[in-house]
This record gives sequence, C-alpha cells and structure tokens, in this order.
Amino acid sequence: MTGRHDMDELQGDRGSLAAQLRSLRMRRGLTLSALAERTSYSRSSWERYLNGKALPSATAVTEFAAAVGVPAAALLIQREREQDGRRPGARSAPPGQETASPGEDLPHEAPQPEGSAAPVPPVGASRTRVTLISAVSACMALVAGILIGGWIFGGTDAEGQNQGKAQGEPQFLEFECRDQDSQRMGCHIGAWTAAATWSDRTYIELRYSPRCRAAWARITDAHVDDTARVEGARGARNERSVTYENDTYSPMVEAPYPASARACGVIRGKETCTSTGGASPMPPALTDEREPARTPAPTGSG
Repeated sequence: MTGRHDMDELQGDRGSLAAQLRSLRMRRGLTLSALAERTSYSRSSWERYLNGKALPSATAVTEFAAAVGVPAAALLIQREREQDGRRPGARSAPPGQETASPGEDLPHEAPQPEGSAAPVPPVGASRTRVTLISAVSACMALVAGILIGGWIFGGTDAEGQNQGKAQGEPQFLEFECRDQDSQRMGCHIGAWTAAATWSDRTYIELRYSPRCRAAWARITDAHVDDTARVEGARGARNERSVTYENDTYSPMVEAPYPASARACGVIRGKETCTSTGGASPMPPALTDEREPARTPAPTGSG
C-alpha cells in the first residue's frame, strides 16, 4: 500500500521530477535494472531520467508510477511544469509585469498620453479574472480529493496490476519472438543460461526462455561498440551493440530447444562464440535479467 511518505512526496511541489522519482525508487528498493524489467524503458534511460539528464516522456512517467505502485497524476503534473520551463522562448516576466497563463490573453491597453493618469481596469475584466481563479481552485481541490482517495483506498491496485502482467503468459512464442525484446515481451521471466564462454574478461551467454521457446545473447563487462549476437536455425540472427555502461543483450530469435541456438560476442573486434545450448541451466543459474552476470573472470583470462 502507498505509504504516508509517498503521499507527502507527491503532494505539492517538492523538488524536481527527477528527485521525486529517485525518492520513490529508493523507498521501493528497486534497482535500475528492476525498473527496466518492470517497464518498457532501458536501464540507461532510467539512469538519465533519475539523475535529471533528460526529461522522461509521459508514458515513461506512467509506467514508473505503475512499477512503484503510486498514482501517476501528480507526477505527470510535475512533468508538465518542467516541460513548459524547457520550451524554447520560455522566460520569466520582469518584476511587476504580469504574465499570461496558457490559453489566457492579457487585455490590451491603449497607449496613454504622457502625463495622463494610469488607466483603471474595467470592472467586468476584474470580475472575470476572479471567477476564473475560483473555478481553477475548485477544480484543483476536486482533483486533489480524488488523488488522496485513490492513495488511501486503492494504493495497491497499480502494484497488483503490474505483478499480474509480469506473471502472465508471454505475448509471443517461437517465430513470433524474432526481433522482439525479451524484457518487453516477458520472456526474461524464468530464463536461464544455456551456454557461456569468455573473451578476455567479457562474459558471453546464450540466454534461453522455455516459456517463449526463444533465445538471445548477452555480454557482460564489455566495452562501448562491443556486440552481442544470437544465431538460430535457418539463418535467423539478431545483434545489438553496447552504447552505454558495459553490458547489453540482443533481440530474440526463435529456439524450440536450447541446442537450436548459440551466442557470439564481438569484443574489441574479435569474435568469440559459445557452443549450442545445453539441455539444463549452467551454474550459477540466473532466473531473470534484473542484474548482469557478475561471475569472476577465469584464471589466466587477462
């Protein structure tokens, strides 16, 4: 259930959107890889969003809220505020000068002859502005009431929906998995390493999903531009290069059984491939993609 601290974090303007996202992630004890597993955005994307290097999209904010189990509305409002501040030409008004809100035009005043008295605003314009402010305040109070009611009585709904989605049936099987991302399709759940090898200190794995009957390659402790490639039956293959940090995994190919695929890594221009997959998981068995494999490099590997 959403806690009092989470409600306080989302009420009002308390710091940047990135700061709020970091706080909610830490309260839930989620790693960046866990966020990538629960959403359709990569670990490197979440690193940029949570450190304020990039403003997340509305979809990313909505998926984040579902992952940590809080309503998305307050976070989306904060995102809109920051997006408005980043738009080209946005600037603060000089002291004493009124700034029009979106969709509201300031009344145009005719120039006054020098030395004349300052014009008096029309009575109707003042009443219209007061009415508008009252209506906006009433709407904000209504939205706040709905949000607080949702936090109190339905705080666990988002978490339950997210967990149900994660534990559901895979969206694709075998040939339908080709070119798809294992995390987004849910195929990483219950996956295991069917074959592995080393290239210097880079670990190359063939990851296999019995529930999707598909396979992909993963490389760990690699370098930018190093490539993970999976090769399947009848010439099917997929690859992806490291663009951030030091690990990556390829899109999938169909694999009705582990022996129908192998993984390759192109590390610093040198290609190294595993054998075809074995019938049982290699120790230590990794059951998901939450964290890269951190098996120590073998003796003499450099």
